[in-house]
Amino acid sequence: MALCLILLALLGCTDDEKRIEGKWQLKYYELPTNEIQKVDSVFYNFQKGTFSAICISKDGTYDTFFGRYTLNSDKISINLLDGYEGNVYEKYLNWPDGLRVYAIDELTSSVLHLSFKDTLSVFRKY
Repeated sequence: MALCLILLALLGCTDDEKRIEGKWQLKYYELPTNEIQKVDSVFYNFQKGTFSAICISKDGTYDTFFGRYTLNSDKISINLLDGYEGNVYEKYLNWPDGLRVYAIDELTSSVLHLSFKDTLSVFRKY
């Protein structure tokens, strides 16, 4: 019986759901001007519908933001829990209403490219 439940759970997951799960390190933003902004202190973590972002400051302190995500074809919607604010939030996330819908431009077992408007965020599997 337990084996049947495990098989059903595995069959219910799409390839994208399997590939996106885990921790991703933001490497850089590519801005609409083709300028590259390097970033190595932001990590996104996706796990069975839950999301967290860990942002590490230069002094070694860090802030963590939590929420939920859903995959829909070639898009991922991330909805943060309520109440986030402050300098770290404004610098790294600052999403209106705590919501961001990214287009998934590339998703492999080691690379994740998310775009929002004209900005591309490039991640590596961590």
